[in-house]
Amino acid sequence: MGGGLKKRQGLRIGSFVLGLGLPLTSWGAQEPAMPTPPEANVPVAAGSPGSGDLHERVRTLEELNRRLAAQLEAAEARHQQQMQAVLEQLEALRGRTASPPGAGSGAATEGDSVTAGSPASPAAIRAGAVPSYREVSTPPAGEPRRSLRGSFDQGFEFQTEDGEFTLQIHEETQLDYRAFDPTGEEFARSAFYLPRARILFTGRVTKPWEYMFALNQGFANNFAVLDAWVNYRPDDRIQFKFGRFMTPFNYEQFAIQNLWLIAPERSLFTANLGLNRMLGAQMWGFLFDKRLDYAVGVFDGPRNSFEDFNDAKDVMAYVNIRPFQNWDGSAVEFLNIGGSFTYGMQDNPLVPASWRVASNASNAGTADRAAPPFYIFDRGVEERGDRAFWSAHVAYFYKQLSVLADYNGAILRYAPSNEAPSSFVIPTHGFSVAAGYFLTGEEVERRTIIEPRRDFDLRRGRFGLGAWELVGRYSMLNFDRDILNPQLTDPDLWSHEAWVTNLGVNWYLNRFVKVVLDWQHADFGRPVAYDLEPLRRSRTNDLFWVRVQIYF
Repeated sequence: MGGGLKKRQGLRIGSFVLGLGLPLTSWGAQEPAMPTPPEANVPVAAGSPGSGDLHERVRTLEELNRRLAAQLEAAEARHQQQMQAVLEQLEALRGRTASPPGAGSGAATEGDSVTAGSPASPAAIRAGAVPSYREVSTPPAGEPRRSLRGSFDQGFEFQTEDGEFTLQIHEETQLDYRAFDPTGEEFARSAFYLPRARILFTGRVTKPWEYMFALNQGFANNFAVLDAWVNYRPDDRIQFKFGRFMTPFNYEQFAIQNLWLIAPERSLFTANLGLNRMLGAQMWGFLFDKRLDYAVGVFDGPRNSFEDFNDAKDVMAYVNIRPFQNWDGSAVEFLNIGGSFTYGMQDNPLVPASWRVASNASNAGTADRAAPPFYIFDRGVEERGDRAFWSAHVAYFYKQLSVLADYNGAILRYAPSNEAPSSFVIPTHGFSVAAGYFLTGEEVERRTIIEPRRDFDLRRGRFGLGAWELVGRYSMLNFDRDILNPQLTDPDLWSHEAWVTNLGVNWYLNRFVKVVLDWQHADFGRPVAYDLEPLRRSRTNDLFWVRVQIYF
């Protein structure tokens, strides 16, 4: 019955199109002749009953039925092709009859067409106020319309059948509860916090051209663009990225997303002095069977910035090597070693203007009560003069074990004000060592999405506890004592160095949900303030930290 209905629909469409005078030569093809049904006087085998051999007649009917089914299937396929040709020619006809933009104004005519659901009138389309149907929805003549396919894996993805155009939508939310000891109304208030809420759009517009656009909400109401870049990728070995994106300095910052860190936030040096996101351009890629990845770029200079404040630009270079990557199954297969370097001339306001023990530089400006500071600059201090950073790292992964270690150094220059004739030179260094081990047997090759061997589930027959990872980290950050100069800060309130220890558990309920349970102990070289009125200071701070994170 379904085949007959399609046949009648096809004939009605064909009659309609012929009435329009369309040159559809393919529609004239006749239907295949139907086979003649078996006659009633089929010969009867000798010795059979008078009604004939029933089994022989059944076999004959089955053979005929198979032939009929094959012919009907072929006819239906031809009808589908013919109907597709009709629809394509109707689209072409509609495109030829639509009025071009700016063709004058007046009453609507039969040729006017607008996008479905659009409130725009045909007159507005002709006046050029809005694009016509053809501009919005119809591909140029000769180009096939691309259909989209939707799916969900790590996020929502839409792509054309040929894979040339894709759009992925991701979401990241982190909710913290932070309990400080000692607490302070001004700098360490125990409370719930929202350190990150992000929506990310990424994909490609033809395979060589990739893009990303991401929006971020931090601790305070500072909803803004996080990433906005385009990447030209003719080959994995050499790619070109330009826009606003994470700069290629320091393995912890460049190679690991905040979602998959061992500790809740980055180490002291990276969190406070990491160059974070900037506007710029870089060449990058993978060489030698992806045993080496590199990046070389030119950027504005002010960390986590949207603009530059002078004409000078910063140059950055990064390299990471996996020398034993082809030693399948060996204990050093996923050993990473490398380093990075950056140099530039600065003349810009401070970002961030404080150094903290539980926040990233991108959020530090709005994290006054969520992350205790150990140093705050006076108002008006600027970063001015030559600036250089260098970093060396080791990252090691073997079965359930992850180990990250890095050493970072810098030469910084700060001027007390815009009018100050000179800057203070501040040598700086820091290091960190972090380790994680999966108690539930999950194996890692790098810090990325974790697939638990059994997702957390309490339903009967699906019981599982998720993936559990023991974690620990020690990091330190030290500035030259000249940073305590009264022209830059109040030396009675702040310290020039800090040490932080993290111990805890990362619980991956499934690949989308992660819970962090962490204890962080901070030591300061000098007592630091938690309340200014009345003045309260301490040389230590403990943070009991719970984070619930969702990412897809």
